[in-house]
Amino acid sequence: MIRPVLESMVFRVTLVACLIFALFGGGLFVVLDVPDDPGILVLDTLMTAVTILFLLEMVINGIVDYKTYPLSFFFWMDALGTASMIFEISTLLGSFGKMQTANGSVDAMLMRTARAAKVGARVGRLSKLMKCLSYYLREKDKNMDMSSNPAEAKKLSTRLMMTLSTKVSFLTILLVLAVPLFTIGQYPEQDLSMLLWAKRLETEYKRAYDQLQGLPAGSTSTIFKDSVLEMKDFYTMVNYFVYEIDGFDKEVNISGNISYIPGADELVDMPGVMQMSDVFRVSVPHCLVERPECPGNAHMYFNFHSPRRIEVTEDMALAFFIILLMIGVSTNLNQTLHKLVVQPMESMLSVVKDNAAQLLKQFGLEDDMEQGEEEVEETELLEGIFKKFARLASLAAGRNEATAEELAGMDESARGVMMDMMNVQVSPPVTTDAAASSSLRNSAVSGGPTTGSEGPENGEMSAMLDLPDVPVVSSMPVPRDTVESWELDVLSMDADAQTKVALHIFFDSFVGRTTGRYWTEAATFKRFHSVVKAGYNDLPYHNYAHACDVLHTVYRLLCLSAASKWLGSVDQYALLVAALCHDIGHAGRTNPFLVELGDDLALRYNDKSPLENMHCAKLFEIASKEESDVFKSMDRDNKKQARRVCIASILHTDNANHFEMVREISKIYEMTSEVCNAQARHPDMLPQYVEQVMQKNCMQWVELFLHFADVSNPLKPFDICKKWAWRVLDEFFEQGDEEKRLGLPVGMLNDRDKINRPGSQHGFIQFLVAPLVYTTVKIFPELHPVYSQMAENLDQWKVLWVAETAPSDEDVAKKEADVAKIKDQALELETRVL
Repeated sequence: MIRPVLESMVFRVTLVACLIFALFGGGLFVVLDVPDDPGILVLDTLMTAVTILFLLEMVINGIVDYKTYPLSFFFWMDALGTASMIFEISTLLGSFGKMQTANGSVDAMLMRTARAAKVGARVGRLSKLMKCLSYYLREKDKNMDMSSNPAEAKKLSTRLMMTLSTKVSFLTILLVLAVPLFTIGQYPEQDLSMLLWAKRLETEYKRAYDQLQGLPAGSTSTIFKDSVLEMKDFYTMVNYFVYEIDGFDKEVNISGNISYIPGADELVDMPGVMQMSDVFRVSVPHCLVERPECPGNAHMYFNFHSPRRIEVTEDMALAFFIILLMIGVSTNLNQTLHKLVVQPMESMLSVVKDNAAQLLKQFGLEDDMEQGEEEVEETELLEGIFKKFARLASLAAGRNEATAEELAGMDESARGVMMDMMNVQVSPPVTTDAAASSSLRNSAVSGGPTTGSEGPENGEMSAMLDLPDVPVVSSMPVPRDTVESWELDVLSMDADAQTKVALHIFFDSFVGRTTGRYWTEAATFKRFHSVVKAGYNDLPYHNYAHACDVLHTVYRLLCLSAASKWLGSVDQYALLVAALCHDIGHAGRTNPFLVELGDDLALRYNDKSPLENMHCAKLFEIASKEESDVFKSMDRDNKKQARRVCIASILHTDNANHFEMVREISKIYEMTSEVCNAQARHPDMLPQYVEQVMQKNCMQWVELFLHFADVSNPLKPFDICKKWAWRVLDEFFEQGDEEKRLGLPVGMLNDRDKINRPGSQHGFIQFLVAPLVYTTVKIFPELHPVYSQMAENLDQWKVLWVAETAPSDEDVAKKEADVAKIKDQALELETRVL
């Protein structure tokens, strides 16, 4: 809170104004002949205020820059400049309102020393001006046109400028301090006539006094008068003069007789002074005539109005000259350094950034190093670039394969997850040390941005929200709060109840009111839904209940991620349709099985995701009929976008694409980690998070959400999770039985005689689900509870596995280490949000 005050323009301008007043204020009062009353009071008040401000600035600097400011060069200069203010305040050591005096005991060397110290201390204030100048030059540096070199070296320029400006300031101040010191030992160029005239007047007064002795009362001597007139005439040749003398009374008492020594009244016509500081008083060193006024009160008063103004003007001119010298030298150095150092550095950084941008594009990423308004240190910029390259290089080295050694270190169920479900290939042995860094597990921890459609326009959303809110589903089989949670158990419902939940999501839910209601009619959708529902086969897992469960999970993801702020209404609607249809027509057999068997689907789609391609085809086959076309209300562009979303999201449910998806979203997090971490600490959605993370990569999130929902069984409460896990294994075992009948290789997860059900879930969660969900939660921090639930489920599966298999202590320890790691990650994600 204090730094903005110190760096604010108001504070800087005020500081400069006070500095200028401290340097020139006293002199201006002299030059402008401001009377002592009220000039002294006004000047002292203003100078005291300036002193307080200087002290306040030192305190603030000490608080803000407590590591570098105390005892630094600028600290001592600030202290010297602030201390020098005692010479400007009359109640302290200031000269304003005080007459100058001289007598026979004047120590010329001491006077020179005092003057040198005063001038040097005053010049110490110029260090403050140098700081203000550095602020100006820094701002000027920012405003320079660097469009040709986007990686401008602002910080380096500022540091070099501050360093060299400090040295220039130090040398300049040292010069001003040293020059007067070298004249201290010289005989002062001082007019001694004033002291001589004081002695002569006393001598002539003595002669006149002696002349009157013995003369009758009332006698007059003109000796003293002639000397006064001579002195008056003498000072007509210079710009200062005597305007009054004291202690030389006209009437004297000589042996009881009153006589007269005129002369003092000859100066009554001389002009007086307006400021006491213009008075130079010279005292009579030795009294020759005993009288009440002498010794002690015999003085000559000189009017130094003109010399003092010349002196003050020269002092101000000297200070002004030093300021110009400092500005000129500093500006010249700044330009020289910019040409000789900064420009080459900018060129180098520009090349680095350009090459970095090219490399980032190889990953399908945009260069976001220019985003944000905060200045970045050049060393931090380079460090950040190379750190990103290191992380992205590890991602690029990741592969959808594992070595025989890596697979040998897994149990049979884990190998089944890797090879059968995720289609991981066995690679030749790697003989270099790079094998560990490019392992499959390392490949599942990072990812990058894609593009997608934007959200609806404000006017469009307003129109949708204005539609009649008449429920399509009048009575729900479960409380609506259950639909808005992860507790929904579609397996506990009959088919009609599942249908009601699906219709509620499409038409009556928060998302449905702005998507399904807007893009289709309820009657058309119900016909479409009936055909889709009939298209699902009666299988243990890939059935209509699974479609409803995935639909509900996608709906929850859209709600928790506030999708309406970054994803278009068409995209949200199409994603819900894709979720409903993503496994339509599934026969309970995996893609590798179909490819191995040479099934018609594998032949039709050239072994590339045959099931997912078939699901997409069936969806649009149903929608191609007028009575069940859930996209018919859309114009051509929106229909093309909806088709694009459906195809992309369904095709990415193929587990063969799993690792690539994990890499892509991990790259996105690596490139936007600062924004994602800031969002995790903020209750509301940050604009930069919406723009740089959500909208910029919305198509990636569409693909992620459906695949995430498709493998989300381990994220649900354990009783729901367990029921789905048993169904998946039942379907795998049916495929394994068929593989045995056909003489095909039996998948590791498909052999009911070898697989332990709880043990298989450990590998499925650890190698497939956890890497995907961990990175997803890093980007979508509001999803952190599902990772915690997954960790608890993993622990539950371990307990069941131990109870059923009685494994060795070594095997138990391995499982417990895996569980502990997942729990630690869950705590990390939870703490990150809290």
